[in-house]
Amino acid sequence: MSNSSLPLRVGGLIVVVIWVAGAASVVHAAEPLPIGLIDVDRIFKTHQPFVKKLEPIKAEVKELDESIQVRQAELETVATQARRAQPGSAEFQRLQQQAVKLQAELQQYVASSRQAVQKKEAAVLIECYQQLDAQVSKYAKSRGLKLVIRNQESTLDAGQTFQDVLKALNRSVLYAEDLDITDEILKALAAANSGGVQR
Repeated sequence: MSNSSLPLRVGGLIVVVIWVAGAASVVHAAEPLPIGLIDVDRIFKTHQPFVKKLEPIKAEVKELDESIQVRQAELETVATQARRAQPGSAEFQRLQQQAVKLQAELQQYVASSRQAVQKKEAAVLIECYQQLDAQVSKYAKSRGLKLVIRNQESTLDAGQTFQDVLKALNRSVLYAEDLDITDEILKALAAANSGGVQR
């Protein structure tokens, strides 16, 4: 091999390396972004184990609301009787004191009951979110995702409430194509709950 052919070979090798690097950057540019979107609200509304864990709390909230309404009706009855009683009479003072006592008891009952329900709900939500986080992390690592963003499905139409319109207008992601991983995470959660392995 002559020394004069060495620069030609090195030059040819450099051209091949540059061409391969250029081709790799074109292929790399066509790869999808390592980002995924997940609709957590949809998961909590459709993943049956989560729904079932939250059902007793919703039932408890309904019972609490009914109990509060009964106590409010009792308070209203006493207040109405006090308005009908002769101002300054013993009956008026007794009813007024009873109304004040019922009002204080109602406020305390509402505060303590709602706090107890919120504590139970927080415990269930934490447990569900931990399961969700584990599956999202596992999925993201297996697919090479570097970022998973919470997204919400929202559309704008004339029949929506003002709050739903604001939610849709204030969403973080305005457009995304082929980045939603919600269905895959739902499948992974279902497999994890059934003891199966997600593929």
